[in-house]
Amino acid sequence: MSAPLKRWLLRLALAGVLALVFLAYLRPDFMFDLANRFTLCF
Repeated sequence: MSAPLKRWLLRLALAGVLALVFLAYLRPDFMFDLANRFTLCF
């Protein structure tokens, strides 16, 4: 795989993660539930 293709795939993956984070902020109840589930594991 060429270097420019790897760079674009990395950028696309980062943009996807960033979009998911922004979408998660639209549903604070989901984030609160997820945080509670995470802390109850310990």
